[in-house]
Amino acid sequence: MPEKKSTRFIKYHLPLVLYSALIIGLSSLPWLRTPKIKHISVDKIAHFIEYALLAATTFWSFSHIQKLTQRKALLWSLLFVVIFAMVDETFQKIVPNRDSSIYDFFADVSGAVLVVFLLWLRQRRSGT
Repeated sequence: MPEKKSTRFIKYHLPLVLYSALIIGLSSLPWLRTPKIKHISVDKIAHFIEYALLAATTFWSFSHIQKLTQRKALLWSLLFVVIFAMVDETFQKIVPNRDSSIYDFFADVSGAVLVVFLLWLRQRRSGT
């Protein structure tokens, strides 16, 4: 028996909507700062992990769009996350006490690229 549309949305697409909203919500907090630790940028690690999770969540959603192949889901996921990172960093420019950094953007994209690459490797090995 096929899943109802509402069940499919909740299971596959709502996590992406909620996680994306969480990222934008956190970006809008003017008091949110990450601690500076000598030789380690906690901020860049947080960006990397945050966007790695976004890429995984995006792929989960996109891979369950019926007319989208797994390969196209990977490509569209990466494109979505890169654009989302650009929008997020641009948005942070207008939030008081927040700053935008090209290095944050690179950390975001690096996390996404790693996840998409690992998913691509998994697909190649499984033959799908």
